[in-house]
Amino acid sequence: MPKAYVFTAHGAPEVESFADLPRPAPGPGQLLVAVHAAGVNPADWKRRDGMMAPGGPPEQFPVVFGREAAGVVEETGAGVAGFAPGDAVFGNPDTGSFARVHDNFVGD
Repeated sequence: MPKAYVFTAHGAPEVESFADLPRPAPGPGQLLVAVHAAGVNPADWKRRDGMMAPGGPPEQFPVVFGREAAGVVEETGAGVAGFAPGDAVFGNPDTGSFARVHDNFVGD
């Protein structure tokens, strides 16, 4: 089970913790990325504090931190074109990037 750094409610740093979450599966048009680097961004604490774009959907807690990531595609969801497992990618994931999927991960 992946370990992730999450917030469990809107609020101060006290709502942050590590959590064991199910391994995500990419849905239609999505990628599952093995993250090699994740950025710390003001959007993370703003989102934790409850600052959201007007009209956006309500948060589904726990929310994984990490609004910037770079890594390698592990799986593609249905309908994905232009990406394949093994491709290097970077971007702003909707579901966060501060998570470890593999227990045998060895970092640089």
